[in-house]
Amino acid sequence: MKKKLAILFGLAFVFRMVLAFGVYHPDLRNHMDWGIRFWDYGPEKFYTANVWSYTWPNQPPGTIYIFAGVRKLFEAVFGIFWWINTTVPPFPSQMMFFLESNLYPALLKLPAILADLGIAFIIYKLLSQLKSKRLGYFGALVFLVNPVVWYNSSVWGQTDSIINFVALAAFYLLLKRQLLLAVMVLSLSLYIKVSLLIFVPVFAIIVVRQKYKLVEILNAVVFSLLAVLFITLPFAPEAPHNWLFRIYKDKVFAQQLHVITANGFNIWSALTGIHEQPDSLIFAIINYRTWGYIIFAGFLVLPLYKIYKKQNASSVFTTLSLVAYSSFMLLTNMHERYLYPLFPVFTIMVLLNNKLRSLYWIISLLTLFNMYHFWWYPEIGLVRSIFEYGDRLLPRVMGAVNFVLFVSVYRRLLFDGDRVRK
Repeated sequence: MKKKLAILFGLAFVFRMVLAFGVYHPDLRNHMDWGIRFWDYGPEKFYTANVWSYTWPNQPPGTIYIFAGVRKLFEAVFGIFWWINTTVPPFPSQMMFFLESNLYPALLKLPAILADLGIAFIIYKLLSQLKSKRLGYFGALVFLVNPVVWYNSSVWGQTDSIINFVALAAFYLLLKRQLLLAVMVLSLSLYIKVSLLIFVPVFAIIVVRQKYKLVEILNAVVFSLLAVLFITLPFAPEAPHNWLFRIYKDKVFAQQLHVITANGFNIWSALTGIHEQPDSLIFAIINYRTWGYIIFAGFLVLPLYKIYKKQNASSVFTTLSLVAYSSFMLLTNMHERYLYPLFPVFTIMVLLNNKLRSLYWIISLLTLFNMYHFWWYPEIGLVRSIFEYGDRLLPRVMGAVNFVLFVSVYRRLLFDGDRVRK
């Protein structure tokens, strides 16, 4: 099994790195710029600098650390190739032009690619412990071959896999009753990006139900906060707690689109269309954003009750799957990538319950189309024209289909989620 895993992970890594040297989404221009400017301005002036090649940084410091680290990695690797180019005459100098243009964006995808492998490894470990190593291997395989996963990290170059790897590791540690490490790791996920704030209520319920002493919980929270403040010191040496609060309030949470749907094929795209509209618009007395919160909260009642009543791996990943899918389908301002948190946890449930297999691949295909929509890579004129036909009728239909799939998954996971594979 170790040999099979090594081959699987090796092939997955090579495949992703080959794709990494191809095209990249325009989002990476921001990431490249932020990595450069971090070293130009220094961490203290990074968020207050007035000159940006593309857009102002609106992500927490954890993300900036990653991009800054990749920038130094690029300089080191490029420096090695430059030394080879100047000291080894047979070395093709034309390669330096290729590396100058393509190496930096490819390396920016490397953390997400490694996170793909990390998620697959945790899936393997969890399923191996729950059922068998063979099932764990197939769980890792299913996740790694899922086009949503490798398209996101290796083609687009986004960071969703990083925070999902860290969050999944936190829940893995929590199931092992390693509270301090679990809280610290979950804090790291939120320090990189706040997208998985939706998982915090689940985490908190598990902690309460595991019946730790109050002093143990306080120690975990305090040590995690101190660790976060310590790594924030380069940005704000004098008052890191005040500075961090302002960054989240004024940039991370404030500098968002706040639209009904940001190209997410969900219930709102089905009802209002895929066009950009503010979620402050009124619908039946209440604005769309508030409707999203109300409906989302209503759909969370049963999953959170499930995890409160039963503390095992099946109920944990059932609840996380439902929270991830519910947030994408019911909240406003959903980007196409915001369904990514479903796939690591839902992969586990699919391997435990074969009845979910067809739903898994249909949802994956629909999500792949959603990620393709508006970016159009690779460009296929006929497909694009179909999506754009009738004032983008197809995205509205796909939003409705996705909602039907969501209802089906919601029902099956709540009532069949514990019927594991024989």
